[in-house]
Amino acid sequence: MNNMRTLFLKEQMEQWRSLKWVWLPVVFAILGMMQPLMMYYLPQIMGAVGSGGSEQGEAIADLMGGVNAQQVMAGTLSSQFDQLGIIILIVAWMGAIISEKNNGMLAFILTRPVKAWEYILAKWCSQALLAFISLGLGYFAAYYYVFLLYGEIEMTSILAGFGVYFVWLLSIISIVLFLGIVFRSAAVVAIIGAGGVIILELVSGISGWGQMFNPAYLSANATSIIMTGDTKGYFVGNLFISLVYIVILLALSISLLTKKSFHIGSSHE
Repeated sequence: MNNMRTLFLKEQMEQWRSLKWVWLPVVFAILGMMQPLMMYYLPQIMGAVGSGGSEQGEAIADLMGGVNAQQVMAGTLSSQFDQLGIIILIVAWMGAIISEKNNGMLAFILTRPVKAWEYILAKWCSQALLAFISLGLGYFAAYYYVFLLYGEIEMTSILAGFGVYFVWLLSIISIVLFLGIVFRSAAVVAIIGAGGVIILELVSGISGWGQMFNPAYLSANATSIIMTGDTKGYFVGNLFISLVYIVILLALSISLLTKKSFHIGSSHE
């Protein structure tokens, strides 16, 4: 465990040096604030820039219909975090292993008395902590402005929605780390990771028991919890299988690292 703690602290230092602990929480805070502010002021903005003035703004407001606090908060997940937010996270995570693999640092670490599981879990926990803080800052910044502009949402729904959505992010972390073991190019990891996540999110709108096997369905359940206070069908199975996916991906990553079934060393070799 001492090795894992040392590797975890090393990861945290690297994240501070690369300023990920600065720009990633700031970006998510901005994304979180954008949805409630945009939804609230959009009619006034459109009315101000249009020729119809306040009448045009009122027409836009009527067209949008009565938007409540739950809809705006759920829209923050589906419109901000589930699109731009996840892509930003994948870009931030894509080089977590590849950079050390290509510059020879991974080969050096593996010559030390370090277990493969210590290395992988240290990486995973470090990325998970960064994601938790960044998502939490953006999520509760969104809730703060929703509360000010639209009204209160039951806190149990807010916290449950956050927890379910965070499990979805943990699944993405596991996928990206596994891809980092398999591939040598950060661009390939980003393309495959982002592409796979987008496909999973697109099919998550389809109803049926097959969604139990889609980790992106957790995002749909998070928005459902915020909107209605309840989950969609097959939620328990979906949550359990998603946790199993995480364990399997971590186990595969550890196995590949233990067997060194990948290219270690310079990318020019």
